Amino acid sequence: MIKKLTTNLSIKLISLLFAIVIWVVVMNITNPVINGFVNVSVNVENENVVNEQNKTYFIPPESRIVKISYKTKSNSQMNIKQSDFYVYIDLNDISNLMDTASNEKNVNVQIRQKISPEIESVVSNVQVEPEVLKISINDVFRNEYKVQYNFSGNVGQGHSIGNVILSPNVVYVSGSDAALGNIDHIAIDIPVSGNEETFSGVSKVKIYAKDGSVLPNDGVILSAEDIGYSVVLNSTANITLNAITDGTVGTGFRVVDTIINPNTIMIEGPRAFVANIYTFDLPVIDINGLTESKEYKFKLSDILPVGIISKTNEVGVTVVIDNNVINAPTESEVGPHVGNSSEVHESANIIETSSTNESQ
Repeated sequence: MIKKLTTNLSIKLISLLFAIVIWVVVMNITNPVINGFVNVSVNVENENVVNEQNKTYFIPPESRIVKISYKTKSNSQMNIKQSDFYVYIDLNDISNLMDTASNEKNVNVQIRQKISPEIESVVSNVQVEPEVLKISINDVFRNEYKVQYNFSGNVGQGHSIGNVILSPNVVYVSGSDAALGNIDHIAIDIPVSGNEETFSGVSKVKIYAKDGSVLPNDGVILSAEDIGYSVVLNSTANITLNAITDGTVGTGFRVVDTIINPNTIMIEGPRAFVANIYTFDLPVIDINGLTESKEYKFKLSDILPVGIISKTNEVGVTVVIDNNVINAPTESEVGPHVGNSSEVHESANIIETSSTNESQ
């Protein structure tokens, strides 16, 4: 009886071992070990080691991304993310190499990695490429940049962006000559939505390269990173222009027509002001003694009320004069080129004057 039990136990153990082997083989077939990789941005620690010596460091932008390769099971691959890895360089490692005559030296710094606990058990053979990162230590320079701004989103219909106030509107950037040489401008993003008359907020500074890409802030020191903004939203409206003449034309002549080009314009300005404007009178034109057609030009920025702007720069007013009193055109024939003889056509030629409202 005992011999039979022993024999049965041996068979069961062999069967269990065989089942485990089969399970391992199946799992390796259905869930094999694969090679994976992610690209990770390099972090910089202990920057103060360099800054305290009135120095700065520079890392070429293309060197700031490293490749992390590893082995893992295929069913774990989809759960591995860039944020699972932390790659950094420690500037403490190069503090003893900065005492050189030129205070500038290219230094190879070892890159190390930390793996998040969540994936530590499912990855192996983690490697970083490249294993060293070349940086340069340089004297500090400082440049002044006027803060620019980019709008994201859209304002409501019938409105436009008006006055924008930034605080501060200038930022000083300190860094190596190479780092500053890559900077084209700095700017903030201002979100826009709806049609609030005024809105404000705070936005982070972004550093832009000449090709329009955003540069990292590592290796440079900004006098301010948070910029406050205040924006006034303008309303828009289409208004009709009126031409007014004063005086008496020459004997035997009369005013046939006054032509405004363009006769309607779009204006932008504070909502309370623009909402109440429907027409606008141009400066009075003195036509005393006028004997031929004449064009007068007005620069809108000189005559529109303060705070009101228009994308139309200039308006022309043509005063059409007719000297054919006997065959004067009827009211329905009035126009910029009306006449009954070659003499009339000649007298209706338009001549250009200066942008003042004085007759010539």
